[in-house]
Amino acid sequence: MAAPTWTGAYAGASIGVRWADNYWRTSDVAPNFVGVFVPTAGTGGSIDSLAARIGGYLGVNWQFAPTWVAGLEGDFGWADNKKTANPQPGTTGLFFGAPLLGLPPATVKDTWDGSLRARLGYLVAPNTLLYGSGGVAWQRVELNASCAVVAGNSFCAGNPHNDTFASTRLGWTVGGGVEHMIGGHWLVRADYRYADFGTWTQQFFTVGGVGIGFDDRFTAHVTTRTHTATVGLAYKF
Repeated sequence: MAAPTWTGAYAGASIGVRWADNYWRTSDVAPNFVGVFVPTAGTGGSIDSLAARIGGYLGVNWQFAPTWVAGLEGDFGWADNKKTANPQPGTTGLFFGAPLLGLPPATVKDTWDGSLRARLGYLVAPNTLLYGSGGVAWQRVELNASCAVVAGNSFCAGNPHNDTFASTRLGWTVGGGVEHMIGGHWLVRADYRYADFGTWTQQFFTVGGVGIGFDDRFTAHVTTRTHTATVGLAYKF
């Protein structure tokens, strides 16, 4: 019986989990009043979350040498990674003569993602492939912060605010997994990917946040990384 060939195109679906590793750092609180708002705690903290992920993928393989397989693959997935830190990292311990009140909560939400990766694998058996992968990745990220004007030493002194910003972040990804061929056309796999999308810097509360005697603005620096583990089933054409 002839050994199966891995050369050809394939398409499949996957299910798994995605861990969003987000680090939020706050700086430039009330920039018109430099040196007035003094932090007594750390300026940042983690806003991490774990969510189920569903997705699809397609690609093409070329078998050579004869136990090596090279390929190119694209994938797309969605997960509802959402976490709120209350109060926002970097605001605990802020003083303006006394501790500030009404500290804003901050939310990071990661939704759809995608990647385009090269793959290189070694056949440990004619129908079992160990592979590594690497390439570019995309991640949709949303940031939110809000605050109300409260009686006393309020963080927001001018107006209430509720700001949301969204961005599709570009990054890099590496990973690997194992894939097994069933019946010559079906491919079942277990896959892991790490992705890094760098740091997004965004100023909040700019609209209505500056006036005579007050400045509600601050700047967030949010670093996003993800860990994605899935199992998948594909059909090889």
